[in-house]
Amino acid sequence: MRPTKSVSQMTRKMSKAERQAREEAEAQVVTNLKSKPEPCFFMSLNEEQKAIFERFAALNENFTEADSISLTILSINLYHYNELYEVLHEMDVLDERAASLERRLHAYEKSITAHMNLLCIPLNQRLRLANDMARLTIEEKKLEEMNNQHPVEENPLWEVLEMSKRIR
Repeated sequence: MRPTKSVSQMTRKMSKAERQAREEAEAQVVTNLKSKPEPCFFMSLNEEQKAIFERFAALNENFTEADSISLTILSINLYHYNELYEVLHEMDVLDERAASLERRLHAYEKSITAHMNLLCIPLNQRLRLANDMARLTIEEKKLEEMNNQHPVEENPLWEVLEMSKRIR
C-alpha cells in the first residue's frame, strides 16, 4: 500500500471542493493541536491516576482531546497494574493466589499495550484517515447535489409520439 500524502504535497489534479474537503479533514485529524487531553468525565481518577495521566500528556505535545479516552484508560490500567504488581512482589511464589494475580497482570499488560498502540497512530495513518474522511465528505456532497436536482420535466411531444404509435 502506498503511503498517503498530505494535501499540500499532492500533485494530482483535484477540484476546489475536493481540495477543500481534504484540507478540512486533514486539519481535524492531523493538525488539530489546539485541544489538550483531559481525563474523561465519566471515569473518576484518583490523585495517583491523575498524576500518571498528566505525565503521559506531557510526554507528547501532539496529544489532543481525541486521545483523552485512551490516555485515561491507560492511566487507570497502569495504576491497577502497579498495585497488583506490588502485591504479587510481596507474595510467596508458591502461593496459589499468585497464579491468579499473574493472569490479571497479563490481562492488564494486554490492555496497556492496546491503548499505547492507539495513542501512537503514525502520521501516515492519520493522513490516510483524513483522506478517507475527505472522500466520504465529497461523496456526501455529490449525493446531496443529486438529491437536490429537480426532476427533468417530460417533454409533451413524447406523449404525442406515444399516442401516434398506439393509433397505428
